[in-house]
Amino acid sequence: MLVEAIPTIEMAAALSPNALTVCVGGVSLTLSGDSCQQLLLGSDLEKFRVAICESDIDVSVEWCERLSSLPNEQIFNSGAIWTLSHDDSDFVFDFTCPVLGVHPYKRLRVDRKFRKAQLALNRELLPDDVCPLEYPADELLITNYLASGLGIEVHGCGLVDAQAGGQLFLGHSGAGKSTTTRVWETFRNPKILSDDRIILRLHDGELWMYGTPWHGEAAFAAPGKAKLSRIFILQHGSRNEMRALPPAHAVGEIFARSFPPFHSATGLERTLEFIHRVLEVVPTYEFQFVPDRSAVKAVLEFND
Repeated sequence: MLVEAIPTIEMAAALSPNALTVCVGGVSLTLSGDSCQQLLLGSDLEKFRVAICESDIDVSVEWCERLSSLPNEQIFNSGAIWTLSHDDSDFVFDFTCPVLGVHPYKRLRVDRKFRKAQLALNRELLPDDVCPLEYPADELLITNYLASGLGIEVHGCGLVDAQAGGQLFLGHSGAGKSTTTRVWETFRNPKILSDDRIILRLHDGELWMYGTPWHGEAAFAAPGKAKLSRIFILQHGSRNEMRALPPAHAVGEIFARSFPPFHSATGLERTLEFIHRVLEVVPTYEFQFVPDRSAVKAVLEFND
């Protein structure tokens, strides 16, 4: 259990006057806290700030003097800074860092629908000017909320060209996402939604991509959305060449470049179902490309 100063999920549902809202991937998240404690957003997340509105996810922030490790059995270990466990009917994400010791510096308690959350910050380990939603807490909340079949986060760069519209290039690390982003920036000056992570959602039978604050090495991240008519899977090649992928093949390629909730069998199933729905709307192509202006030209001239 958390220290006594930390309220329950039900208590956290009532927003305090000190609140702010961000919107990522069409998901609104309202952060609230004690009126005497300023709430801060990092520079990347600040771009996604919107007017306070009725939100999809409500997060209450509280400071506590210290957080001790929970005795609950872990159900998932990210291999990085967070672990996941159950506590009664809630999910509990504990964030730890070797530099700060073995106890959590932050704890995120969330209901099963990822609609109400309580974020506890360890005053013993954190400065007063910390961003409560500092990555990956914001990403965990939004992607798990989407995992009910509402959308997915994918590993890709997304941009909006004045002539060609929305273009999405999926790729593993090193596949050329940041390079592709820079080439398009140099020769076409598009609006770049992200060079690394994009959210996909379906609306009225159309596929839309959304920018996220979770950028890659090129550091492009912007709010906005664009309709897609196709998806490209990036592969390095000796020449520019597109090859249509059969839907059964494309499902695996997109899933391999997505960020599903591996801790949830239901979430994984609904992620796959969502990808199948995506492929009923748009085709997917393997794009072997040369990292220069010719790759841009190939996309602009390509007819599905």
